Amino acid sequence: MRLAVLADTHLPDCDRSSQEAALRWALGQAVCLGADGIALAGDLTAAGEPGSMARLVGALEGARAPFVLTPGNADLRTPSHAATHRARLSQPAAQLCGDILVAGLDSADGGVSAPEKVRLEGLLRRQRPEGVVLVTHWPPGEWPSQDVEWLAGICARFPLELLVAGHKHRDEEGLFGSVPLHLVRGLDPEKAQGGSPALAMFVREGTRWRRRDCSWPECDPRTWDRIEREGLWRCLGISAMGRTLEDTAAAAALRIPVLEVRASDAATVPASALATAVAAWRSAGGRVLSCHLPDLRWDEARGAVAGTGALRDAVSLALRLGVDAVTVHVPRATVAAMASPGATAWCAMAEAFGGLLGPLESAGVRIGVENLHRSRGEPADERRGFGCIPPECQAWIRVLAGRLPGTRVGLLLDIGHARNNQPLAAVWTLGRWLAQTGSEVVGCHLHQVTAQGNHQPLHDPFGPTVSLGSLFWGWRSGTLAHGPLFLEIRPESATGSWLALRRFLETPETGAATNGRGLSAAFQSRESDA
Repeated sequence: MRLAVLADTHLPDCDRSSQEAALRWALGQAVCLGADGIALAGDLTAAGEPGSMARLVGALEGARAPFVLTPGNADLRTPSHAATHRARLSQPAAQLCGDILVAGLDSADGGVSAPEKVRLEGLLRRQRPEGVVLVTHWPPGEWPSQDVEWLAGICARFPLELLVAGHKHRDEEGLFGSVPLHLVRGLDPEKAQGGSPALAMFVREGTRWRRRDCSWPECDPRTWDRIEREGLWRCLGISAMGRTLEDTAAAAALRIPVLEVRASDAATVPASALATAVAAWRSAGGRVLSCHLPDLRWDEARGAVAGTGALRDAVSLALRLGVDAVTVHVPRATVAAMASPGATAWCAMAEAFGGLLGPLESAGVRIGVENLHRSRGEPADERRGFGCIPPECQAWIRVLAGRLPGTRVGLLLDIGHARNNQPLAAVWTLGRWLAQTGSEVVGCHLHQVTAQGNHQPLHDPFGPTVSLGSLFWGWRSGTLAHGPLFLEIRPESATGSWLALRRFLETPETGAATNGRGLSAAFQSRESDA
């Protein structure tokens, strides 16, 4: 028997998302690998939106193998549809594949309800299968103690051979009592940890189950050909945050092709020393120089724009350096203040930005407008900062593009800001950002997010919070316009992260199986006693 397990797809409600591409690939791959059944272990939608559910149903309609569903906590995030979606994602809750019963168990609330316990026990008593595979969303080890004890009783009374769960976005193996327990990293390209998104294929051989993970090659550059990897590599650079001269010198020594300096830091450096360092970097092969400009803020008390002097000085500095591009945040104002193009703050900001950035237009400097994120403790309503979701950024980009028609104005997409943006990120996933703004992107900021905050080192492209799978897929598929990718790290230099990602991009995946497109899909095999 062959069982394919898919988890944590997190489908957003939009066309052309990386999540939907991964799901459709996985369903097709499961059939190609000879799956007798497919189990989907919850968090199949990003936020339980009706449109996301419709996309899931549409994808499953083309599945050419019996499937089993169980909901996850993300599927219940839209309260008005939670009950309906829970019922929809509980059918079919079980499939008999030969003598093996594959059953879903609803643990979407972090435990198992009394009715769900009754349902499963009744099913097991009626079917009396030779063996049982139980697939759930929330790992049993995190359930309330009474639910753990209940599951232990099920294991003692029925022939459970395998337990599989998602939710944690990482691969893990262990035992629940004597039953093999597997966590799977799932299919979300922006959350899967330790590797690109994967489906887990479990093969029953006698009394043993063997696990084989099949990774999605589209979002793992190690499976791309050399020319594609080099194209990505030529756009990867660093942002000098508080280390202008040191990082510029390091960029020259390492031949880093793209570099961003921050105007606020660069202004404190002797002009001649900075000019010499930039010239040395360009002589070493530097291709794209960008300058991160300071913010303009809306002063509510005065009803006026603040920060114009600093921005004017920064634009002058950028022009003296001969930059190819600049980055500037959206206006630092609340959503309420920027409620419409006719609002006082909106009009004042548009006038100030247009006038102050005007000299860049005649120099042909590209302008990247950077998205922000909701800060800790900040309300999620109209009192939050403007520019945390795509429509707000796109609206502002249109305003600047209208005022500066002689230069390219686009989105400087900060990947970490998009991910570290709860609760907004539950709906506005990175996959959705790419789908809706990818063609407007003129560059990206990359960094990891940890308990210490944003701008942390990014040594692993498939990290615990920020995974670059969606970005890689967008780059290869053409969903994301190609542009500079700046590693924006502090307080340490970004060169360490740059070197780590360079090693990653220079190391082709080995021991891979090739599919019909000439792409390779990396496999890992595991065996567990049943």
